[in-house]
Amino acid sequence: MTILTLESESGCSERQRTMVLHSPDARAIRVQTETDAPVEMPDTLDGPACASIFYAMQHCQKLVIKGAVSEKFLRNIFEFQEAWHCHYPDLYHVVDIEPTEISTSETPSKSAPDRGVIQTFSGGVDSIFSLTRRCVDSEPIGVNATSALLVHGFDVPCANQSDFDTLRKRIEKITDNLGVQLHVLKTSYRDSLPTNWEHSHGAALASVLHHHAPMNRLGIIASSDPYNYVSFVPHAWGSNPATDHLLSGNELEIFHDGAGYSRPQKIAFLAKEVPQLLSLAQFCWQGERRAENCGKCDKCVHTRLSLRAVGQSESICFETPFQSNMLENINFGAETLGDLLPLIHLAESNGYTDPWVSKIKERVAPFMPVMHKSNRSLGRSMRYFQAAIRELLPSK
Repeated sequence: MTILTLESESGCSERQRTMVLHSPDARAIRVQTETDAPVEMPDTLDGPACASIFYAMQHCQKLVIKGAVSEKFLRNIFEFQEAWHCHYPDLYHVVDIEPTEISTSETPSKSAPDRGVIQTFSGGVDSIFSLTRRCVDSEPIGVNATSALLVHGFDVPCANQSDFDTLRKRIEKITDNLGVQLHVLKTSYRDSLPTNWEHSHGAALASVLHHHAPMNRLGIIASSDPYNYVSFVPHAWGSNPATDHLLSGNELEIFHDGAGYSRPQKIAFLAKEVPQLLSLAQFCWQGERRAENCGKCDKCVHTRLSLRAVGQSESICFETPFQSNMLENINFGAETLGDLLPLIHLAESNGYTDPWVSKIKERVAPFMPVMHKSNRSLGRSMRYFQAAIRELLPSK
């Protein structure tokens, strides 16, 4: 039996901590984290366990944790593994987790009297929407973030300090405007631990939220895709409403927020309610500079069209106007239909009928039967998808 051992390295400070994974051949993988201010040490290793779970599901049969893990987390992480094994049975398997101690305490032993709510914050549309919408709509009660967590080492590599500093200045303008405290954490997770980022990023986000458990009772991860997308998508995305909450423990609950809205709907909301904050959003991941929006990649073009679909000016986010040849930069395929269908629906529901709407409808039509063949388990969800296609495409 292949066994990995997880521990928190001794000598950690209130700002610097190191998670270590030991393999049977004595190799050690170290993931280092550093915060911009002292942070109280959590009572459990729920966070490091989140960070290591995808690597463990690929490389061992048992994960021995030298430290305490909360009872709730231990129960949830088993279900989390089953979910990912169900998605990718040839890639991930369920591993036995054996902690030194199982903690049954519901709150940290040393916690603030009024523990807050912390949200991971990338500065993109999803995170701005989740942080902002409570200012307009206070429901549900108790989910208002009191602080935001910006991570250096996830979207912007640790080695790229210049772009991160630029991004941080943009984000500080948003959090200052909303009266939310900004925390910064730097981690070597993506540099040190080899995993599929598209699968593991939800667990990575949960791990850094657990890092701040002593001062917070709830950790928010902003949704990427809406519920009606994840119900028929033929692949699993790392952060999703089905499994994010399974990364909760006794110390900190993980809350997946905003999946009732598509990305175009979020953009429409922000353009109407807080255009000054939307103008600070950083959502481009293909441009040369990671702290700026290139204006022409797939993500940027989607944002442009979402603004046009609701009659808002592209100048909120871009200095240059939309050009029809930018449509060629959109990724058309079965895996992107969940992004494109809501965009078309938003445009048509607002009476917007520019040529790009018809062009996108024509380009998505061929992928409906392909998607149906690619995943036989879609069932009732496929009927939703087929109905959406019929509604959006003109009858012949």
